Amino acid sequence: MFPEIRAETIESLLPTEAALPLEALRAALSRNTGGRPAGVADALRAAQEVLGPAAAPATLARAALAVLDWEELFPILSDPAVEDFALHHRRYLWVFRGGRWARWGEVQDPDRLMGGIRRLCERYGIRTPGDVKPAAEGSFSIDLPDPIGFLTVRISWSAPPLVPSDCLTVRLARPGRAPGLSDLVAGGVLTPEAARYLLGVLRRRGTLIIAGPTGCGKTTLARALLREVGREFRLVIIEDSYELMVFWDGRPDSDPGNVVHKLTRQKLPGEEIVPFSAFDLIVMALRERPDGIGVGEARGPEAFEILRAANTGHGPQVTTMHTDSVQRVWSRYLQMAQSHPEARDLPVRTIAMMFAEAVAAVVVMGYREGPDGGQRFVEAIAEVLPFVEGDSDQPALRTVFQRTGEGLRPASRPARPRFTAEELGLTDLPWGAGAMVW
Repeated sequence: MFPEIRAETIESLLPTEAALPLEALRAALSRNTGGRPAGVADALRAAQEVLGPAAAPATLARAALAVLDWEELFPILSDPAVEDFALHHRRYLWVFRGGRWARWGEVQDPDRLMGGIRRLCERYGIRTPGDVKPAAEGSFSIDLPDPIGFLTVRISWSAPPLVPSDCLTVRLARPGRAPGLSDLVAGGVLTPEAARYLLGVLRRRGTLIIAGPTGCGKTTLARALLREVGREFRLVIIEDSYELMVFWDGRPDSDPGNVVHKLTRQKLPGEEIVPFSAFDLIVMALRERPDGIGVGEARGPEAFEILRAANTGHGPQVTTMHTDSVQRVWSRYLQMAQSHPEARDLPVRTIAMMFAEAVAAVVVMGYREGPDGGQRFVEAIAEVLPFVEGDSDQPALRTVFQRTGEGLRPASRPARPRFTAEELGLTDLPWGAGAMVW
């Protein structure tokens, strides 16, 4: 899909422009901040002050990163194909690009870069590794001129004694440049018919679960679907980092629509700040008169709140979760729901019935390595029928689209009330007899 990246030094990848006036940039930054820790916006203002209005956008972006001691990452942040990068032992850089990891190069000044990463993390409230906790996780946003633009940065940082020397893995999300639903259809992720079905489910205020392994495109599909239907509803989006970003891309002229984006907040050692989990934010969202709720990823007790919200008419809803097959969706979801304090003592059949009544459909995505890079695709779509299977205490799922050697093909004719083939306008498809998942 993308050409292989050669392993070479970062120095050879930096723009071949005149040297930046770093002393002047640092002086301007110090004046603008008054000595407080600098953020990305502060650095950009300093760059504009020193370089003037005639400076090219790429020069301004590079200068802002340079004054924050992030300049060696400029080629990575400005490459829209890079989804993740990893810094091993403070020096060796790898990038995830085109569906695979590749060696990028070697950092020339590890102390400067690590210091810049630490300062910017702490500026945005991320407690970096120390003696008490030699690991850190967190996210923040960067909004710079092109070629970087608006992106979110999610950092997982390990330090000694967990590792021999500092190692970071950084997820880069570029919501404003993410592919739309038509792009995913054109790229073979799903078919136009499957897209029609999923949009129909959401437009009829259904709840949709998108499952799959890490890196298979769950968030990308969720974002694309919500962007198609989101203008019709008031939505509350809940995430650990700003990745869905249904409309607003961080820029003043971007219309955010009737959408509220909320981030979870973890409690860190030594802090007195009150934490907010996805569970807390869902409870809060239910008081804000939303039409629908989107949860970036269900990991724990919020899974039970999603069911309760859907069963009280708060739809459309979209959430993602980690699993690798339709058959495992229910067992994994049950495990998360049972971590809720009010669900621990409930019979499994009761939770299964709540799931069957709340969730309209499940999408399972996959990922495959190929000669031209990785390919993300929808493996199967199953409708959830509004009853529990016999004595099994499991929701009844039936596959409506299944990937075969010929691609993603219609299987069972949708029959769930309110989401039948007739109600969704899909009677023209070659539906088969299909089969139950269980």
